[in-house]
Amino acid sequence: MTLPVRRAPTSTYRLQLGPEFTFGAAEEIVPRVAALGVSHLHLSPVLDAVPGSAHGYDVTDHSTVRAELGGEAGLRRLAATARAHGLGLVLDIVPNHMAVPADTSRNRQLWEVLRDGPGSRYASWFDIDWVAGGGRVLLPVLGGPLADELDRLTVADGALCYWDRRFPLRAGTERLPPPELLAAQHYRLCWWRLARTELNYRRFFAVSELIAVRVEDPEVFDATHATVLRLVADGVVE
Repeated sequence: MTLPVRRAPTSTYRLQLGPEFTFGAAEEIVPRVAALGVSHLHLSPVLDAVPGSAHGYDVTDHSTVRAELGGEAGLRRLAATARAHGLGLVLDIVPNHMAVPADTSRNRQLWEVLRDGPGSRYASWFDIDWVAGGGRVLLPVLGGPLADELDRLTVADGALCYWDRRFPLRAGTERLPPPELLAAQHYRLCWWRLARTELNYRRFFAVSELIAVRVEDPEVFDATHATVLRLVADGVVE
């Protein structure tokens, strides 16, 4: 396969992608954008994100192009259409943080850390002060003090549930009474107000729903950049 010659962007036109403006929708406006004289389309983040996200900065999986946008096949079609009109693609990427989604299983690395604690194979991905947290990750997700929310916590399908939120359970704890079950986890659910004073993981600014990723670790860097670099190597993006 002959790859197109890459050229440095001289001017870009940014497209904010989302469920209501997908790769297919972007394809439709390529001729009009090309007529403006820009060299590249600048795409907002394209990797898997929290379902329904309008911006894509709440990444849940660095290895997958977001299905809600049209998946990798849709991105490749957009690239081909853009190239046919003399345009390249550049991407906005988000390697330094990930979402703490309501259903934490959508972030596989975080799910395993919450389930397995500091012994998780992904524990090095996140800046968590296990000592400050007494060996647990503080999750400020409750609408009030734990004592007031205890009756709203349930166990279903092997997970701890709170409204639309799901958290993993440490192996062998599923049948424990609620107080013992909560105490046995590698995380501590708490009132959201405690994030300001007790949070023990590095986050994106003051957004507790975005947990920072230790991209300075070469192994983490490679994992979070692999898909983007593959797309660059394939000539899909520049």
